[in-house]
Amino acid sequence: MSREWRSHRGAISLLAALAVVGVLGVSWLRAGGKKGAVDLSKIPPAAHRTVDFARDVKPIFAKNCYKCHGAEKQKSDYRLDVKSSALKGGSIGGAIVPGDGAASALVHYVAGADEETQMPPKGEMLSAAEVGVLRAWIDQGAKWEVEVAATTQATHWALRALTLPAIPEVKGKDWVRTPVDAFVLHELEARGMTPSAEADRRTLIRRVTFDLTGLPPTPEEMAAFVADPSKDAYEKVVDRLLASPRYGERWARHWMDAVHYAESHGHDEDKFRPHEWPYRDYLIRSFNDDKPYARFVEEQLAGDVIYPDEPQGVVATAFVAVGPWDQSSQKGILDGTVDSQAAR
Repeated sequence: MSREWRSHRGAISLLAALAVVGVLGVSWLRAGGKKGAVDLSKIPPAAHRTVDFARDVKPIFAKNCYKCHGAEKQKSDYRLDVKSSALKGGSIGGAIVPGDGAASALVHYVAGADEETQMPPKGEMLSAAEVGVLRAWIDQGAKWEVEVAATTQATHWALRALTLPAIPEVKGKDWVRTPVDAFVLHELEARGMTPSAEADRRTLIRRVTFDLTGLPPTPEEMAAFVADPSKDAYEKVVDRLLASPRYGERWARHWMDAVHYAESHGHDEDKFRPHEWPYRDYLIRSFNDDKPYARFVEEQLAGDVIYPDEPQGVVATAFVAVGPWDQSSQKGILDGTVDSQAAR
């Protein structure tokens, strides 16, 4: 090999070595320096509770970390507002080790346990409680918001799809008349309890009449039920009560309470509303007609648009204005302003 080639090869090797050193040096600088020895005794213990990312962790990141590791600035190519970057660690590496908070560089830095690196580099350090929350969160798997939501959706009873449960086995089979009875009796037996004695007919008709109409039965209605020997005597009473106009009057009141229906504005002036009653009658009529709930809601939210050919669709939209209205506070609002439009 010629002397010139050996010289060129040596130069190339030297340049390659310098390039490698340069890359390593840049990485070292971008990481904020080399990772020093870690004093685990400085790391506070993990919080002794289940940690929620949105409630417990994200506020700590927002307060202390997002300024340098957020959407606007990413020192060391590291972001704590993005899951993939937070776990990978940017040029730091090993920032979060799901399942092991004590081995995570992020915990070392915020706890002041790393002799070379402390985070935040300036200002107030995280408290021991905050570090304990981060450590517990990582110990528990470092789950992000979407993962927590997915887990909750899969486990929380209110978010699971409805399923038809099996009818439980009970000892007092003679007491059970409907599947609902079986569930009630199953719980009673599990607690060592027995059902109450069956109500007499006078008590029964009073209960169901008050429940469905809000009124007591007349003496004639009570006497007729007591004297009716048929097996479906109770069912006939229920059908009669459901068909009564009093049924809608009774149950529409619950909806009126929910939407704060009133026939005056309330507040200090309490101006009378002479044209509010059509909405009240609409509700009563809807309950008495056994209107489907979806239609009932649609009419109140946008009946004038969805059902333009139905006069009651316009009446139903009174839903948006039946509650209390502080008229006196609107007197000082100038016409043509956003506030006046909102009030209108």
